[in-house]
Amino acid sequence: MYVVPAQLEGACLRQGDILDAVPFPIFESESAVLGRIDHEGGVQIPHPKIVAIPREHRKQKDCITMQVKARIAPGAVLAHCCELELRNENCLLPMIAVARLVPVKLSITKDSQKLASLRANKDPRNPGDSGFIDYFYLSPHEAIGGTEWVVDFSQIASFPGAEYGYLLRRRVLQLADGERVKFKIKLAAYLGRLTEEEYERGLENPWAGAPPPEGAGSD
Repeated sequence: MYVVPAQLEGACLRQGDILDAVPFPIFESESAVLGRIDHEGGVQIPHPKIVAIPREHRKQKDCITMQVKARIAPGAVLAHCCELELRNENCLLPMIAVARLVPVKLSITKDSQKLASLRANKDPRNPGDSGFIDYFYLSPHEAIGGTEWVVDFSQIASFPGAEYGYLLRRRVLQLADGERVKFKIKLAAYLGRLTEEEYERGLENPWAGAPPPEGAGSD
């Protein structure tokens, strides 16, 4: 399932790369925003008015700092290989998406058929037996504790492209080519599959029959 360590592409991340431990924030609507006392108009007692402290990111000053729960966990890179290629030793992606690895559910491990289906990483395009669409199975490897994991496509965090070097240092495994293609097909199916209603409405190709762009075909 994985390439041997000697074949790891040392200077470049790839889609599906496995990271040993990165922070995954857990947002809650009541999360605290860090701020400062607003002294305009005088201090209010006993609870002064607090205003958010503006922060700058990528030369944009529209950010703030929040206190949120976070979980340190292994992850898998979701960003596409082409976008992860460095340009003049710089990552041009503003953010790099990473999905969390989670242990296999007990309800799956106790059911031999479900476990076999999960381990097979079945083709999600097969309408008769698409398997688990929301998970990508990872076989045991000493680099990730020697146990079975799944990539949970619903648990996604994004890291600034400026943290490319940090993510690269956290990489411990890289998927073999065939496994990486399975990974990206399953990811696409989970995020972009059509609903039954959309199929019933014949929307498989929403561009079919659409009028050509203005000016198309003219000399």
